[in-house]
Amino acid sequence: MNHPVSNFIVSYFYWVFLAILVLNLLQRKYRQKAQRKRGATLYVAIFVFVFYIYAYGIIQLGLSEWFLLVYLAVVGLLVGFYPQTFLPFRLRCASCSKTLSFDRFFYSDDNLCEQCARAASETESTAEADESDDREHPEDPER
Repeated sequence: MNHPVSNFIVSYFYWVFLAILVLNLLQRKYRQKAQRKRGATLYVAIFVFVFYIYAYGIIQLGLSEWFLLVYLAVVGLLVGFYPQTFLPFRLRCASCSKTLSFDRFFYSDDNLCEQCARAASETESTAEADESDDREHPEDPER
């Protein structure tokens, strides 16, 4: 039985898997900023590698390539039920809809552009400063 799709998958998807793992390793230097996205790239790499093994099994067992659709359906259901886990990447800023740079797209979990991220961090630091003032002067009625 001829398996053109499975042969293509077995020929090239191993290299796709390795490329995704390299991207995952590049995300490692942004540990705290990109934990969700690093997990998502690891999940995608696992999906690609299992797809590779599944296609190889189809070739070895002489099964129909229609069985590839079963795997794709299972992955589609997983991604459909848990989109934030598997696809946290956004092309546009969550706040102002400006197109994100590659670094912000790939290495930052907040999906904010540089200006919005800067504004959010300033707001956060101001709120933390106000909380620390309240803790330092709990008896002060004016605060």
